[in-house]
Amino acid sequence: MKTSFPIAWLFALAVPIVGCSSSQETTAPEATAFSSAKAVSTDPQVRAILESSCYECHSTAGSAPWYASVSPTYLAANSARGVLNFSDWQTYNAQKRSAALKSIEHSVSAGSMPPGDYTLFDHSARLTDDEKQALLKWASQSAVPAH
Repeated sequence: MKTSFPIAWLFALAVPIVGCSSSQETTAPEATAFSSAKAVSTDPQVRAILESSCYECHSTAGSAPWYASVSPTYLAANSARGVLNFSDWQTYNAQKRSAALKSIEHSVSAGSMPPGDYTLFDHSARLTDDEKQALLKWASQSAVPAH
């Protein structure tokens, strides 16, 4: 009896369908992405890194692809935008920004962001060593409260 064959096919088809039908926020125009990136950092290199490696999941200006919504790390976080949304950066108070920057610094230095199960599919989101260093420098300098 080969009942496992149809069940396997149903499962294989269900995963992409669930990912495509998951509730994703609509993609904002490119101008919105640029303006929110500019609000996060004045450094053009940092802005470019954030846009290419972080905004798909951590900004309402991005639209996470279907495989992000079914990846274990995305599901565990219950929504990357809920944890950190660069589109809302200007609404963060100093304490929340500082905590977010410390989290970014920790996650990038530990290699947990962007997550491996995401970059497995989206190679452009991978961070080079130079990009990691730029983000770490930005996050550590920006997290220091001004006196």
